[in-house]
Amino acid sequence: MSWIGSPSTVKYLETIKEPLQQLAKKIEYKLRVIGAEFNLPDVQVEGLPWSEATEVENIANADIGIMPLLDSPWERGKCGYKLIQYMACSLPVIASPIGVNNEIVEDGINGYLANNALQWLEQLESLLLDANLRQQMGLKGREKVE
Repeated sequence: MSWIGSPSTVKYLETIKEPLQQLAKKIEYKLRVIGAEFNLPDVQVEGLPWSEATEVENIANADIGIMPLLDSPWERGKCGYKLIQYMACSLPVIASPIGVNNEIVEDGINGYLANNALQWLEQLESLLLDANLRQQMGLKGREKVE
């Protein structure tokens, strides 16, 4: 799974650290973090520098795109560009239901909206274990952004 961002936004990954760690105890997976440094005990993290030349390739090489957010006025005003990038690469997405994310993600169709740690855990596990579901949701996401 992948997350793309910057050193100033990597704090959002902290909001789902417990589900990520719980998931690592159940399933082997790699969290690809593009554009920022992030380490999490018990989770295999691959850090990649952001580069315009490799951005699309790095996103497309993932199985799932994630966008956790905090619920505050600043985050409610974010544009959801990260989700659009993931969907353009045919990735299913999991996002916090904050701001425009509620309009971009059709819950259960092109991805999931996760309201709490348990939903993050269950939805990540569901997508990681089901390649057909990932493909179906990824195609629906691609259709939405085209």
